[in-house]
Amino acid sequence: MDCSPEEFVKRLEAISESEGVTFGRVQLILEEEQRYSQTTLQYKGHFAISHAFQCFFMETVERINTNNKGKITTPVSEFYAMFVTRMAQSFQSLCGAERVATCGYPFLAYTLLRNTFDNLILTSAALQKITDFYSLEGVSNSQPSGQPFDPRSTKKLRKETEYEVRRKMTGSKSNLTPESLAAIDKWDMLFDMEVHGARLSLGQAEGWMRGTESLPVVPRFKEMPFGMYMNRCSEVSWMMHRLTPALQLPEFQFPEPWKDKWRVLDASFEQAVNSLTKQCGKPIGAAMVELVETKFPFNELSIFPL
Repeated sequence: MDCSPEEFVKRLEAISESEGVTFGRVQLILEEEQRYSQTTLQYKGHFAISHAFQCFFMETVERINTNNKGKITTPVSEFYAMFVTRMAQSFQSLCGAERVATCGYPFLAYTLLRNTFDNLILTSAALQKITDFYSLEGVSNSQPSGQPFDPRSTKKLRKETEYEVRRKMTGSKSNLTPESLAAIDKWDMLFDMEVHGARLSLGQAEGWMRGTESLPVVPRFKEMPFGMYMNRCSEVSWMMHRLTPALQLPEFQFPEPWKDKWRVLDASFEQAVNSLTKQCGKPIGAAMVELVETKFPFNELSIFPL
């Protein structure tokens, strides 16, 4: 039965009281999210590099927004705008993943990192002319002008492009070492387990299924899930950091202090990622170092190449 907006709200409030507090049980969620967030502050190294990168990228965007006006006189490829917007979206995804993870949902943040990783792999491939930005969007250069938009053919081309790029960047045509390919394949499998079916998240209910724990519906800090998020966050953030210098144009390049900061961050990311192998003996660290250094071959002097 339809009711007025006021009655709609009051009816829902009436069934949601807990100990005299409207929507009182939601307060429990908010309190546990806050407690979880406070617990994650112990990981000072992770947040130092994550927030340093965020500050650096924000500074880069400020330079783009304020310092390039009137300095660019030659025509800029339309691909540049496509690249910039992809970078901005990836940055927002990284920031969003951090908020989700630190509030107590690290595996949900994990899925965001997978999407960002895919975007950065494709973007790097386009900058290296392994593919092009049109193909990434499912648009063919050979398509006659004025032809009606066909969502099926667009999706088909986009998928074909993604599969071929992945083969060349992280798969059988990548020329990565067999050890790195094996480690990345396991890394990829874990991502797929969570993205397709939330298999990692479902595992968090094992204690309840065994009858030894309460059913987990509010955040409860566990080191393993948050550790998985932190490691993947450093790896994906490093990939994005490697692409950032390509925001420079021949007539618009960043000053030496910016380049110095880029080098510090790059070395810090390498140390953080490689520590998984050097300190923990896990092959994924060295594999990701090889991936970034060979498939994201950009440095502080790089400019937009297209």
